[in-house]
Amino acid sequence: QTILVTGANRGIGFSIVQSMATAAPNHTYIVGSRKIAAGEDAVRQLLAIEGLSSVHFEALEIDILSDESVKKAVAEIESRFGGLDTLVNNAGMARIPKPDGSDLRDNFNQTFATNVTATAATTFSFLPLLKKTPAARVINVSSSRGSLTLQTTGKLPPTASIAYTASKSALNVVTLEMQKLAPEVSFWAACPGYCKTAFNGFRGKKDPLDGARVVRELALSESGK
Repeated sequence: QTILVTGANRGIGFSIVQSMATAAPNHTYIVGSRKIAAGEDAVRQLLAIEGLSSVHFEALEIDILSDESVKKAVAEIESRFGGLDTLVNNAGMARIPKPDGSDLRDNFNQTFATNVTATAATTFSFLPLLKKTPAARVINVSSSRGSLTLQTTGKLPPTASIAYTASKSALNVVTLEMQKLAPEVSFWAACPGYCKTAFNGFRGKKDPLDGARVVRELALSESGK
């Protein structure tokens, strides 16, 4: 199988690739990153991990905010592999707005542009390659903060970024609607939990490899369930 993880050069994305490669070393793992140098460095780090030295890793430059970059990434994967079995949409952003709200509009626009619009556009671009493979699947890395049920039952503390929380709710809806659009592909939204990564200034309580488990299980299970 050929598996692409966006934003995989560090953080939870890197751990997702590491976790999957450890469990299924015979697959091909494409490490997506905005800059090819960062992806190549991540590949070197992965190959240096015990047990992963013979795994097939490939670095791929893909900036999900750029239509041209995504188009080139799709063409490269099609040329080299013919199709794509699994797309893990991990690339995303979160930024705490200023206390006075002076940057709130920009905060919302940038967060939604990355976490929702770019993720949806990237997925749509890869659908033709996904449809070429049996049991293709798309896994969107979401957050429990996007759950309206958890929000309304008071099980979550106040968020540091309303834009981030709202974007994950929107991403969950994108996941559901994409499933209707392409029923031959399995779509999932997965929450790794509050992991200790640079994304949150290493304030998370969970080991990234533990958080990666849910994505690994969805990606590698026979049915995607």
